[in-house]
Amino acid sequence: MVHQLLTTPQEIRTDRLLLTPVTPTDIDALHVVYADARTWTHLPSGRHASRAQTVDLVQRKIGGRVRHGLGSWTIRDLQSGVVLGVGGVDMTAGGVWNLGYRLAPSAWGHGHATAVARAAMTAAHDTAPGVPVTGRVLTNNPASARVLANAGLALVWQGTTAAPTPDDVERQVWADRVLTDQQHAWLVANA
Repeated sequence: MVHQLLTTPQEIRTDRLLLTPVTPTDIDALHVVYADARTWTHLPSGRHASRAQTVDLVQRKIGGRVRHGLGSWTIRDLQSGVVLGVGGVDMTAGGVWNLGYRLAPSAWGHGHATAVARAAMTAAHDTAPGVPVTGRVLTNNPASARVLANAGLALVWQGTTAAPTPDDVERQVWADRVLTDQQHAWLVANA
Protein backbone atom coordinates (compact mmCIF):
# COMPACT_ATOMS: atom_id res chain seq x y z
CA MET A 1 0.00 0.00 0.00
CA VAL A 2 1.42 3.38 -1.02
CA HIS A 3 0.41 6.50 0.85
CA GLN A 4 1.03 10.04 -0.30
CA LEU A 5 3.13 11.71 2.37
CA LEU A 6 2.88 15.42 2.92
CA THR A 7 5.57 17.49 4.61
CA THR A 8 5.03 17.90 8.34
CA PRO A 9 6.90 20.05 10.81
CA GLN A 10 9.77 18.26 12.48
CA GLU A 11 9.22 20.15 15.73
CA ILE A 12 5.86 20.84 17.33
CA ARG A 13 5.14 23.13 20.26
CA THR A 14 2.04 22.93 22.41
CA ASP A 15 1.26 25.36 25.22
CA ARG A 16 3.52 23.37 27.59
CA LEU A 17 5.44 20.84 25.50
CA LEU A 18 8.15 20.68 22.86
CA LEU A 19 7.88 17.62 20.60
CA THR A 20 10.96 16.80 18.53
CA PRO A 21 11.86 13.75 16.45
CA VAL A 22 13.55 11.04 18.51
CA THR A 23 17.35 11.05 18.03
CA PRO A 24 20.27 9.01 19.39
CA THR A 25 21.04 11.86 21.82
CA ASP A 26 17.74 11.01 23.58
CA ILE A 27 18.69 7.43 24.43
CA ASP A 28 19.87 7.98 28.00
CA ALA A 29 16.94 10.21 28.99
CA LEU A 30 14.44 7.83 27.39
CA HIS A 31 16.07 4.83 29.02
CA VAL A 32 15.39 6.40 32.43
CA VAL A 33 11.67 6.47 31.51
CA TYR A 34 11.55 2.99 29.95
CA ALA A 35 13.55 1.39 32.79
CA ASP A 36 11.36 2.88 35.53
CA ALA A 37 9.08 0.12 36.86
CA ARG A 38 6.42 2.71 37.68
CA THR A 39 5.93 3.43 33.96
CA TRP A 40 5.12 -0.25 33.44
CA THR A 41 2.51 -0.74 36.16
CA HIS A 42 -0.02 -2.01 33.61
CA LEU A 43 2.46 -4.11 31.58
CA PRO A 44 5.42 -5.14 33.76
CA SER A 45 6.94 -7.34 31.04
CA GLY A 46 7.52 -4.25 28.85
CA ARG A 47 10.07 -2.63 31.17
CA HIS A 48 13.52 -2.14 29.66
CA ALA A 49 16.03 -4.11 31.68
CA SER A 50 18.98 -2.98 29.56
CA ARG A 51 20.05 0.17 27.74
CA ALA A 52 20.33 -1.94 24.57
CA GLN A 53 16.53 -2.28 24.54
CA THR A 54 16.18 1.50 24.53
CA VAL A 55 18.83 1.83 21.81
CA ASP A 56 16.80 -0.62 19.70
CA LEU A 57 13.59 1.32 20.38
CA VAL A 58 15.18 4.63 19.36
CA GLN A 59 16.64 3.10 16.18
CA ARG A 60 13.22 1.69 15.20
CA LYS A 61 11.53 5.05 15.81
CA ILE A 62 14.14 6.90 13.73
CA GLY A 63 13.83 4.35 10.91
CA GLY A 64 10.05 4.58 10.95
CA ARG A 65 10.16 8.36 10.62
CA VAL A 66 12.55 8.08 7.67
CA ARG A 67 10.35 5.49 5.91
CA HIS A 68 6.94 7.03 6.62
CA GLY A 69 7.53 10.76 7.02
CA LEU A 70 6.30 10.75 10.60
CA GLY A 71 7.08 8.99 13.85
CA SER A 72 7.24 9.39 17.59
CA TRP A 73 8.63 12.46 19.27
CA THR A 74 10.75 13.01 22.33
CA ILE A 75 8.49 14.94 24.69
CA ARG A 76 10.11 17.81 26.57
CA ASP A 77 8.84 20.40 28.98
CA LEU A 78 8.69 23.58 26.91
CA GLN A 79 10.14 25.82 29.64
CA SER A 80 12.85 23.62 31.17
CA GLY A 81 13.70 21.31 28.26
CA VAL A 82 13.52 18.30 30.59
CA VAL A 83 12.68 15.06 28.78
CA LEU A 84 9.28 13.79 29.95
CA GLY A 85 9.03 10.75 27.66
CA VAL A 86 8.20 9.70 24.14
CA GLY A 87 4.97 9.69 22.16
CA GLY A 88 3.26 10.15 18.84
CA VAL A 89 2.35 7.82 16.01
CA ASP A 90 4.36 5.09 14.35
CA MET A 91 3.41 3.15 11.22
CA THR A 92 2.66 -0.52 11.87
CA ALA A 93 3.15 -3.58 9.67
CA GLY A 94 -0.65 -3.60 9.47
CA GLY A 95 -0.67 -0.35 7.48
CA VAL A 96 -2.14 1.84 10.23
CA TRP A 97 -0.66 4.49 12.50
CA ASN A 98 -0.29 3.37 16.12
CA LEU A 99 -0.78 6.16 18.64
CA GLY A 100 1.23 5.67 21.80
CA TYR A 101 3.21 7.35 24.52
CA ARG A 102 5.29 6.60 27.60
CA LEU A 103 5.73 9.36 30.16
CA ALA A 104 7.84 9.67 33.29
CA PRO A 105 5.71 9.44 36.46
CA SER A 106 6.49 13.09 37.24
CA ALA A 107 4.61 14.02 34.03
CA TRP A 108 1.44 12.07 34.83
CA GLY A 109 -1.82 13.85 35.52
CA HIS A 110 -0.93 17.09 33.73
CA GLY A 111 -2.72 16.47 30.42
CA HIS A 112 0.54 15.83 28.54
CA ALA A 113 -0.59 12.49 27.08
CA THR A 114 -3.74 14.07 25.66
CA ALA A 115 -1.76 17.01 24.23
CA VAL A 116 0.68 14.61 22.54
CA ALA A 117 -2.18 12.42 21.27
CA ARG A 118 -3.98 15.39 19.72
CA ALA A 119 -0.77 16.67 18.09
CA ALA A 120 -0.10 13.18 16.76
CA MET A 121 -3.61 12.90 15.31
CA THR A 122 -3.19 16.20 13.48
CA ALA A 123 0.26 15.26 12.17
CA ALA A 124 -0.93 11.81 11.03
CA HIS A 125 -3.92 13.26 9.21
CA ASP A 126 -1.69 15.90 7.58
CA THR A 127 1.00 13.37 6.60
CA ALA A 128 -1.17 10.54 5.27
CA PRO A 129 -4.88 11.43 5.42
CA GLY A 130 -6.02 8.04 4.13
CA VAL A 131 -4.29 6.04 6.86
CA PRO A 132 -6.26 5.19 10.01
CA VAL A 133 -4.91 6.22 13.40
CA THR A 134 -5.29 3.46 15.96
CA GLY A 135 -4.37 2.82 19.56
CA ARG A 136 -3.97 -0.35 21.57
CA VAL A 137 -4.46 -0.34 25.31
CA LEU A 138 -4.83 -2.79 28.18
CA THR A 139 -8.16 -2.84 30.00
CA ASN A 140 -6.32 -2.41 33.31
CA ASN A 141 -5.23 1.04 32.10
CA PRO A 142 -8.43 3.11 31.87
CA ALA A 143 -6.46 6.38 31.91
CA SER A 144 -4.88 5.52 28.55
CA ALA A 145 -8.28 4.56 27.16
CA ARG A 146 -9.54 8.02 28.17
CA VAL A 147 -6.61 9.63 26.33
CA LEU A 148 -7.53 7.72 23.16
CA ALA A 149 -11.18 8.76 23.50
CA ASN A 150 -10.17 12.40 24.13
CA ALA A 151 -8.02 12.28 20.97
CA GLY A 152 -11.04 11.23 18.90
CA LEU A 153 -10.63 7.46 18.67
CA ALA A 154 -13.44 4.97 19.33
CA LEU A 155 -13.29 1.46 20.75
CA VAL A 156 -13.51 -1.12 17.93
CA TRP A 157 -12.49 -4.35 19.71
CA GLN A 158 -11.88 -5.77 23.19
CA GLY A 159 -10.72 -9.24 24.14
CA THR A 160 -7.75 -11.51 24.67
CA THR A 161 -5.12 -12.40 22.13
CA ALA A 162 -4.75 -15.95 20.81
CA ALA A 163 -1.28 -16.32 22.28
CA PRO A 164 -1.09 -16.02 26.07
CA THR A 165 1.05 -13.14 27.31
CA PRO A 166 3.03 -12.84 30.53
CA ASP A 167 0.68 -10.12 31.75
CA ASP A 168 -2.51 -11.89 30.48
CA VAL A 169 -4.78 -8.85 30.50
CA GLU A 170 -7.62 -8.07 28.11
CA ARG A 171 -6.70 -5.66 25.38
CA GLN A 172 -8.58 -3.00 23.44
CA VAL A 173 -8.18 -1.63 19.92
CA TRP A 174 -9.30 1.92 19.17
CA ALA A 175 -9.51 3.67 15.78
CA ASP A 176 -10.38 7.04 14.30
CA ARG A 177 -12.43 5.48 11.46
CA VAL A 178 -13.79 2.22 10.09
CA LEU A 179 -10.97 -0.26 9.46
CA THR A 180 -10.63 -2.73 6.61
CA ASP A 181 -11.02 -6.39 7.56
CA GLN A 182 -7.27 -6.84 7.10
CA GLN A 183 -6.38 -3.87 9.31
CA HIS A 184 -8.81 -5.01 12.00
CA ALA A 185 -7.46 -8.58 11.91
CA TRP A 186 -3.85 -7.37 12.15
CA LEU A 187 -4.64 -5.10 15.10
CA VAL A 188 -6.48 -7.85 16.99
CA ALA A 189 -3.66 -10.31 16.34
CA ASN A 190 -1.13 -7.74 17.58
CA ALA A 191 -3.19 -6.14 20.37
